[in-house]
Amino acid sequence: MMCCQVFVLGMLLVGSLAASVPSSSKDETISQGSDAAESDQRAFTVNQLPPLTYSSKKYKVYMDVVNFFQAWQMCISKGERLASVENEADHKAMREAILPYSGYAVVFWIAGTNVGAKRAEQDKFYWITNDRPVGYLNGFEKWLLGVAPSDPNQCVALYLPSAMWISGPCDSSGYYVCEESQDV
Repeated sequence: MMCCQVFVLGMLLVGSLAASVPSSSKDETISQGSDAAESDQRAFTVNQLPPLTYSSKKYKVYMDVVNFFQAWQMCISKGERLASVENEADHKAMREAILPYSGYAVVFWIAGTNVGAKRAEQDKFYWITNDRPVGYLNGFEKWLLGVAPSDPNQCVALYLPSAMWISGPCDSSGYYVCEESQDV
């Protein structure tokens, strides 16, 4: 009996969603039958807003020469946080932010580190700003050598001109990139 009630409730929900679609969208869906995915997207727009993107980070480049921990504190003192790069859209935004400096062979600290990792997990890096493992969301990583290094107590930096990731001792000097804090 409970199964039937859930099914009926589901059908009512589907019916109410279909009824709330503007009539022009229903017509478009029927007339554009050749591309089902595109039709479905038009038919079920919510509040006529564009699709969400996860590339809304705003990066700021700072040319102060500091170590990783100083960079972290400098970002915090500015009301920002050390930058994390968690997907291709973030990487593109980061490349655009550092483009003016791409003619130089320099490094910029970002928020990745393996400081404090157990010996068996030294190849696992974390974003110090949100405690998520690097690559946690979708496997996204941009290591210069293709894989995370396994040296202990390392911090992550962008290497120019490629904008690929390298690691080094956290007390090394470099520039840094902050991002505006986002309450997610």
